[in-house]
Formats: sequence, C-alpha cells, structure tokens
Amino acid sequence: MIQLIRTLANHTFVRYAFSGASALATEEVVLYLTHGLAHFPLWLATGLAYLMAFGLNFSINRILTFAEHGARDGAVHKQTMRFAALVAVNLGVTQVLMYSLTGIGINYLIAKPLSTVVITLYNFWLYKHWVFKPETPKAESDLETGTQPSGTSASGVRA
Repeated sequence: MIQLIRTLANHTFVRYAFSGASALATEEVVLYLTHGLAHFPLWLATGLAYLMAFGLNFSINRILTFAEHGARDGAVHKQTMRFAALVAVNLGVTQVLMYSLTGIGINYLIAKPLSTVVITLYNFWLYKHWVFKPETPKAESDLETGTQPSGTSASGVRA
C-alpha cells in the first residue's frame, strides 16, 4: 500500500488532484460557514470561499505539484500574476455556474463541486504550460555577447 501511494505521488496529475481536493475542501468549509451559518449572500460567500482557497492552491501547486517542471525555479511574481489572472477568470466562470446551477434547483454545496469539475478540465493544462512554465534560459550567444533577448546590450544600447 505504501508503494502504491509513493507511485501515485510521483504523478503530476495525482498531485494536482490532491491540490485541487485540498482547495475544494477549503472552499466548501468556507462556503458553508459564510453562507450556511453566517447567511452571507451566495455571491459574496462563493467569492470569499474561492479567494480563501487561492493561497493554498497556489502554494501546493508551486511547491509540490509542478516542482519537477521547474515551478520553483520560475519567477514567483510572474507565476503569481498568471495564477491570479486565471483565478479571476475561474471566479467568473464559478459565479456563472453557481448562479445557473442553483437557479435550476441544485443545492449550492453540490453546485460548487460541479463547477470545480468544469474548471479542472482546463486548469491542469494551463497550470502546466502557462502559470508554472519554467523560464526560458537565455541563449548562450546572448550571455557571451552581453546582449539582452530584446537586442539591446547589457548597458541598454541597441545592438
């Protein structure tokens, strides 16, 4: 059993699923606390729950899920900005799906995981190939001549 767990843990998608499940559990708890118990409006509770999972999801994906793909070596600022942009899109998609699904009578605690399944379908590819994409190393010729990739020298003079 331990060997099976180790084998599964070596697969990027399994680590991605773990990250997503952790974020979903966080979202569900926050959603229940804010909407179910505190009676926040659904749109606000959904937004708060989604944003609370942001930090957890980003951290697990950067440190664990995509580490072998160079995520830890990338510029954390650029990754954070890309992740935030994707979160903004995903939040919009989530809001539309939550509104639509609850509008046809599906309980909000069921609608949220259904929304997450839809988002998961495209997020894995975007995380791997865009958000946590390793930085492209500078060409050796650029390093030898001192020119920047834009064609300017290290001093900023056009080559």
